[in-house]
Amino acid sequence: MNQKVLVIGPLQQGALAQSYARAFERLGMEVVRFDSERALREASRFAGNRILRRALRRRLWNAVNREAMQVAQSVRPALTFAVKCSFFHPETVRAIRKITGVPFVNCYPDNPYMGITWDPREASALRRDLIEVLRQYSIVFMWERSLLERLVRDGVEARYLTFAVDPDLYRPSAVAEGLACERCNAMHEVAFVATYTRSRGAEVASIRRHTVAIWGIHWPREWRTLRGQHRAHPPLWGGAVSEIYARAPVSLNVLNAESLDGANMRSFEIPGSGGVMLARYSPEQDEIFPEGEAAAYYRSPQEIDGKIDELLADADLRARLRRNAIRLAGEQTYDVRVAAVLRECGLTAPSTIAPRSFTI
Repeated sequence: MNQKVLVIGPLQQGALAQSYARAFERLGMEVVRFDSERALREASRFAGNRILRRALRRRLWNAVNREAMQVAQSVRPALTFAVKCSFFHPETVRAIRKITGVPFVNCYPDNPYMGITWDPREASALRRDLIEVLRQYSIVFMWERSLLERLVRDGVEARYLTFAVDPDLYRPSAVAEGLACERCNAMHEVAFVATYTRSRGAEVASIRRHTVAIWGIHWPREWRTLRGQHRAHPPLWGGAVSEIYARAPVSLNVLNAESLDGANMRSFEIPGSGGVMLARYSPEQDEIFPEGEAAAYYRSPQEIDGKIDELLADADLRARLRRNAIRLAGEQTYDVRVAAVLRECGLTAPSTIAPRSFTI
């Protein structure tokens, strides 16, 4: 029986495609990885330059489309699983489905309707015909229900599949609360791990009574100095991020401006690490990690300082949020998501996945 899954997407440290690939392997599938980011870099020696990469986009995309088709034809998988992969042309998706004769699905982790931005630091759909591309897949897995409904109306075969916890990267650890920073020679009470966008920067800047320690890329120069109220540090990944969440008294989760109704990856990574999550409220986050039980939420940026005050003043509340977050996160792993993907594609999958026992 063919148990091969071809996973296509960026495969750098902490990448979503890697989390899915490992989950497929844990469920007994043979995974073949195609690193789309590596393929784009190797398509041209100028691909590492953001400006030139944008200018050469069509040429780079064409090269990766050809290589992906060759890999799919060689591997002959039982399932082709793409993560975002905006470089695919409609005809390539159709060709891969025809070549392999098996489901070709896409787990799309962003808002496909956000349009095209010219600032490379901002999220972008990258192409104007994205919805037409998504129509070519067997299934598109979408993380947010209102976007799912919109895709269905636009003729896309879409299913709901939110993010999850990768237990290889995010799990609770036996560390004492307290986030000491050698770079700042200070203790940090509020942590935020994320790439810079204008909307995230504006939301963090609304915090006036507390200092936020930030880890991530693209934060402007003024955020990376000790003179500012909030301080951006170099990026971290995986286990190092999990320890930050475990140690920080409060871990901030600012939702993207284009995803205020759903959850994001931090919505699972912070609870999975045993962190105290303070996030902008959304029904989908509250459904999985209920307010006051496993997380804290604010409704507007003006509420953030007050919510931080409440959390810092109540150690028992923080301890309860941590315990319940760990328990609930054990039911929200990528193993569970992958089993759902396999069933939707008509492939053999465990009927149930035992909750992951997250213990310290």
